[in-house]
Amino acid sequence: MATYKTLQESALSPNISHLHCDICGSSDIIENPEGYVCRDCGIVLEIQKLQYDRPYNEDLIQYARGVGKTQIGTRRERITSPLSIKLQRINKYNSITTSERAVIEKARIEIARIFNYLDLNGYDAIKEMVLDKFKKIRAKIRPGSKYRNIEKLVSITIYFCLKLRNVSINPYELIEISNISKKDFNDFILQLQRFLPEYGERNRQEYILQRIFEISEHFKLGMPFYFLSKKILYRLWQGIKNTTDNVVAGLVSSISVLCTCKEKVSISSICSRLGIRMSTIQAQVKKKIFQKFKVDGFISLIKSSDLLVDILNKLNFLEEQDLKAQEEVVNSEREEIILGNASKVFNAHNDLGYYYFAIREEQDSPAFIFLKIYDSPLDFNYEKHRKRKDDPLLEFELYKYHTSKGPPLLEV
Repeated sequence: MATYKTLQESALSPNISHLHCDICGSSDIIENPEGYVCRDCGIVLEIQKLQYDRPYNEDLIQYARGVGKTQIGTRRERITSPLSIKLQRINKYNSITTSERAVIEKARIEIARIFNYLDLNGYDAIKEMVLDKFKKIRAKIRPGSKYRNIEKLVSITIYFCLKLRNVSINPYELIEISNISKKDFNDFILQLQRFLPEYGERNRQEYILQRIFEISEHFKLGMPFYFLSKKILYRLWQGIKNTTDNVVAGLVSSISVLCTCKEKVSISSICSRLGIRMSTIQAQVKKKIFQKFKVDGFISLIKSSDLLVDILNKLNFLEEQDLKAQEEVVNSEREEIILGNASKVFNAHNDLGYYYFAIREEQDSPAFIFLKIYDSPLDFNYEKHRKRKDDPLLEFELYKYHTSKGPPLLEV
């Protein structure tokens, strides 16, 4: 594009004879609706065409007829313009098309703020994951719903994505730094889980182990605490999984601390670290350990710690297994059946335990096992109220079904 040569010539007047083309040097310049054009070479000059009947203000882009239909000036100029109605329609359309961009940008800023507060540096991939999930979830929520709120939806999406990637997150800390209440936080979790089906299929044990490892590092409990907690988690998983991840982590960590290093850290400190109450852990220990294994004598979590150690000893959590015994079990043809994985038959008339197993042998022939336990092996007072020493502890019945050989029988 051609320009005017000197700054002195920039003080425009209605006379345009002072303009020159920088390409061919011609002064034969004409004015048309598009601007100033050289008649010799056809180059359009870059100099702006202004309206000369009012003072020029360099801070304002003034409106002039013929310059452009979307040129924006002052408010008064936009109102008095003959294209003001069209300009209003264009502004309205422009505001509609760019509102979603503003939402995404605001969400991006909120995500960065929360990650910085939580000191989650180096998690750029998770940030992009949060933004992507935010856009997909918000698009599925009906307009006008409170669940489309940017700040609240961002905080819940961060919570889900961090747990999906097994990154430790304290929900109470997230509530504290976000514009969301505890009630809304719980409501959002229940409503938004249906938009994230992969959340229900995630490996909860890995996230809980990450929380336990964080407790071990924070209180300097060492790796023996971590390995004992891992052992308890895997072996008691079927009975303790029906609660939140933090409660399971607190339950397993509390049991390990009471059995190995209760002089190093208190149970209340662990609960505070996980954002749960000590009364919740006490109720879980009573229900999941003492009542499940039918052990009487529970008073409180601390006062019954010795009895809890005895229970874990009987379950072989704290005793080291003999390597030779393990090799014999592995090399033998016996198969171990864990009662926690069996289907228990409900019986409200007595305290007996009924279990039903369906197994398949090597020849693919089905077999059914019925097991009736008269008393729990963890009952420490069993010998006192046992009538005779030869009373059975359990009854075991095995039923096998074999397919008949030969041609099928025909009915006449």
